[in-house]
Amino acid sequence: MAISFQLPSPRALMPWTLALLATAAFAQTPADAEAPKTALPTKLQYSSAIGDYRAYTDQPVQSWQQANDRVGQIGGWRAYAKEIKTGVPASAQDAAPANDSQTSHHGGGKP
Repeated sequence: MAISFQLPSPRALMPWTLALLATAAFAQTPADAEAPKTALPTKLQYSSAIGDYRAYTDQPVQSWQQANDRVGQIGGWRAYAKEIKTGVPASAQDAAPANDSQTSHHGGGKP
């Protein structure tokens, strides 16, 4: 069974088209009702994104045992996280002694 569909004639669509265009024209805001313009800054300032860049410098080589001992003295990874958060370098004098965080997970100490 074939169903045929015919589009309405252009004369029948003309009133609907005009009504649609009229409502679109009324929906637009007038030009003088725009938001008030903000004043421009009186003084322009420029700051470079890489102005505080520090080039990489090599650190002196030390033994891995000394490096691990130093990390243990200043409090481990928590001291480095605090250093990043506060911007103050970690030192061995003001660090709390590092405890074994694994023992608290299991409710006991080392045998």
